[in-house]
Amino acid sequence: MGILRTGIFGGFRKKTGPIIGRRVNGQDIITGHHHKSTKGPTKKQIEINDKFRLLTTFLNPIAALVNMGFKYVARGKRPLNVAYAYNYDYAFVEEDDHYFINYPKMVYSRGSVETPYGVQAVLEHSSSVRSIKFSWSPQGQSAYCQYTDLGSFLVYNSIKMKAVIALNAIDRYALEYAVVLPPDFEGDRVHCYMNFASANGKVMGDSMYIDAVEVG
Repeated sequence: MGILRTGIFGGFRKKTGPIIGRRVNGQDIITGHHHKSTKGPTKKQIEINDKFRLLTTFLNPIAALVNMGFKYVARGKRPLNVAYAYNYDYAFVEEDDHYFINYPKMVYSRGSVETPYGVQAVLEHSSSVRSIKFSWSPQGQSAYCQYTDLGSFLVYNSIKMKAVIALNAIDRYALEYAVVLPPDFEGDRVHCYMNFASANGKVMGDSMYIDAVEVG
């Protein structure tokens, strides 16, 4: 039942007939009783839900990369939310009224540090261990391209929705880095990304899609 505090024109609590009283920010608020809609979701609502679900499956497992990669463009906002908004406009393809992630368009980091040249990602075997070897070409140094820039790497398994990440793993001068894969990645297709950041972590670079690799 509702409780009148200061007469019929005063505030009250709980539900009274078809109206509900509550206190918000020091004010007494009256709202109507909410009814569940009998209408199905619109096409636009389905689109938004599908895109949000797909972004969640990709971005949440790599939150450590996203929080570092978007922290300087977030401007006080949550980096993960900014990454959601950025990728929402670019990272999808539509087929038969369904949306799918366009993996080459997905971005987990943005900034001014130069992306590497001549990047490759290839599968390597060493006894029973499989790894993705990233390699890149030498570049001349400049304000946003230093030998000491640190590389981060992502290998994303879209079948199992699992990610292997390596944060600030090696400097640009090394020209290569190997990411070891879990045994259960065998037989799956993985998507490979990398980016550089300044050695002090104050300037990030754009993440770069390298290739899709079959783990045989």
